Amino acid sequence: MSSLKEYLEKCRVTVDATLDELLPTANDRPGSIHELMRYTMFAGGKRIRPALILAANEACGGEFGNRDARYAGAAVEMLHTFSLIHDDLPCMDDDDFRRGKPTAHKAFNEGLAVLGGDALCIFAYEVLARTGNLKIIEEMSKALGTSGMIGGQVVDIESEGKPVTLETVKYIHDNKTAALMRASIVIGAQLANADDETIAKLEEYGMAIGLAFQVIDDILDITSTTEVLGKDAGSDLERGKATWPALTSLEESKRYAHELTAKAKECVAFLGDKAVQLVGIADYLENRID
Repeated sequence: MSSLKEYLEKCRVTVDATLDELLPTANDRPGSIHELMRYTMFAGGKRIRPALILAANEACGGEFGNRDARYAGAAVEMLHTFSLIHDDLPCMDDDDFRRGKPTAHKAFNEGLAVLGGDALCIFAYEVLARTGNLKIIEEMSKALGTSGMIGGQVVDIESEGKPVTLETVKYIHDNKTAALMRASIVIGAQLANADDETIAKLEEYGMAIGLAFQVIDDILDITSTTEVLGKDAGSDLERGKATWPALTSLEESKRYAHELTAKAKECVAFLGDKAVQLVGIADYLENRID
């Protein structure tokens, strides 16, 4: 059995090769936007969301790296990157760095960054459609729309600099971050034709690790550095963002992240040995704060 580190590397290599196969190149007109798409897609990143698709698919009986799972993994990474490009724009968070490199609007220009994010979102759906599975397209759409990522982003923007409750922070985190991680898990299972009961348990797992992931991100924004994070540290505090540590404390936030991680692992315990990578990913995400 490979270690989690080896498994995540195998996932990353698999997804990167698929992205390289699918994405147009700078030689394809208009070259500037294709160059931006590739710049952002290959700027780094651990490919956690595609790894969740591949791991869930395998846990539910799929063969590792089968074409549909690879395509879904590539698509979810495009959608995640599209959200980051738009998140970094001057009209949103106005960040200069992402994954240790200049953000898209800094490396190119603002207009091209907007269009590049749009292009990745649209192309991702073309790739999802190639699987012929309507369920995964519906699942991804719910995760990105006003009942998911966009809804969370709206409330996040509207909450900046205002007094908010933990319920509001949880709503933002559940929708802006956890929804896409939940969808990744569910899509992996759907592609393996998992039953409804299994999918429901995996959905709980996805929401738990997604919320834990964002709580830990909130912690790291305070405790880490720009060099380590690869993005602007301290920006949440500077903009008055609604975060878990801002409303509780660092210690309480760490305790809550640990509680969520334990819950996630309980949700997949019924899979036995098949859940080893999902359990490992949950621990890996929590241990970023150590």
